[in-house]
Formats: sequence, C-alpha cells, structure tokens
Amino acid sequence: MRGWALAPLLMLSACAPARQAEICAVQALPARPGVDRFGVAPGVERRAQAVAEVYGPGVLGGYHIRWWGLCGHRADTTDMLLLGPEPWALTKGGQRAHGHQVSYGTCYHRRENDGWRTVACRINP
Repeated sequence: MRGWALAPLLMLSACAPARQAEICAVQALPARPGVDRFGVAPGVERRAQAVAEVYGPGVLGGYHIRWWGLCGHRADTTDMLLLGPEPWALTKGGQRAHGHQVSYGTCYHRRENDGWRTVACRINP
C-alpha cells in the first residue's frame, strides 16, 4: 500500500527520457568532482547556478532540486548535477571519509557533436 503513496512523488520528480539520457551520459564520464584537477575552468559556473536545471540523488531533493533518476554508473563523489546553460553541464561533489566531506570541487562538461566531454575539474580551496 505504501508504494501507491509514493507513486505520485516519483512521477512529479521524474524527468523526460531524453533528459534522463543526458543525465546518465554526464554521470558516466570518468571525472570526479573534488578529486580530479585538470584544464582551465570556464567562466560558466555563476550563470549555471542561476539558470541550470539542478539534479540530485534524492526523490525529494529540496528547493529546485530534481531527482536524477536511475543511471547505471555515477561517480561516487558526485552530489549534484547542473544541466545548463547550453552546452554545459556541471557536476559538484567531493570525497568523503567516515561520513565527512574532505574535498569539494566542480567538473565542467560540454556537449559536443559526438556527445559529452569533460573539459575541466577544479578542487575548491
């Protein structure tokens, strides 16, 4: 009986199949926020935080955070994914030790003609 009570919540938090494919493609990239550091971070983070669609691991993620759904692969460090502004996606998160976050950072991904590509990762000081 409880499953029926959760069904409306799942439908409200779910995203379109095309969006789900994008989310899973970005999450499958090998870059790990808060761990990897390479490239030069583009100046899109401020704009992404203002206009991006934000996805997280929980069905009831919080204010303006949608559930990112089920993907076969995801970096264990990713806490949040921002899609937008086009052609960008950002993953945010970091390593944990004994339940406490020990690093935090952002990876920047750009959609190109042949799919998503990670262009930079930075670790926040």
